[in-house]
Amino acid sequence: GIDDHLRALASSAVSICGVSAAIAAAGAVKAKKEHLAYTATMVIAFELPSISILPWLADLLGLSPAVAGVWIGGNIDTTAAVSAAGAPAGEDSLQIASIVKLTQNALIGVVAVALTAWFALRVERDESAPRIRAIDFWHRFPKFVLGFIAASVAVTVAAEFLSEADLDGVDSAVKGFRDYFLTLAFVSVGLEFEAKALREAGMKPVAVFAAATLFNIVLGLALATLLFSNFEV
Repeated sequence: GIDDHLRALASSAVSICGVSAAIAAAGAVKAKKEHLAYTATMVIAFELPSISILPWLADLLGLSPAVAGVWIGGNIDTTAAVSAAGAPAGEDSLQIASIVKLTQNALIGVVAVALTAWFALRVERDESAPRIRAIDFWHRFPKFVLGFIAASVAVTVAAEFLSEADLDGVDSAVKGFRDYFLTLAFVSVGLEFEAKALREAGMKPVAVFAAATLFNIVLGLALATLLFSNFEV
């Protein structure tokens, strides 16, 4: 019973990479700004306690570094939170968690295309409207995904030709820009937040988001244990 647009944002956030995935989904489905603010609020509210709880549970359950890393990387929504949670679990767990999360992040582009097609052809399809054209998909597609791919290619190529010192310099410069624009993006999302929109949406989306998060944590632990229990770092 949740609004189609809010459901698309929340499901993308909880299954891929939090706010970044929600932003990509928002562009693909043309969601309202309130939907994005609501989803970002839920992501942050659920990921903050998980930064402490998941490493603690990994230690309590005696998980190996590989299993702990896969579990943390696959079940905490944002990349920064994964790094924060992976560090207490150990260096090996941190590296594995980061790799899993970055691999998961690559799904943003796939999901954006899928959501664009689904909403254009099914959810918002008007039989009396003109036939959907290829350019309509392009208008909906979140362009920052292309920037994500281009940056990944550029850094990969640069790593092959630059010295370690030069690469460190590039890395420091890029991180400076990253921190600035991430801060600007999150402040902008926060400025769109309206308490009225939260009251109108009610607690049902929060309950669904919590259920999805819990389901992912349990299923993720089972899969990580099954597939990586014998993995050697």
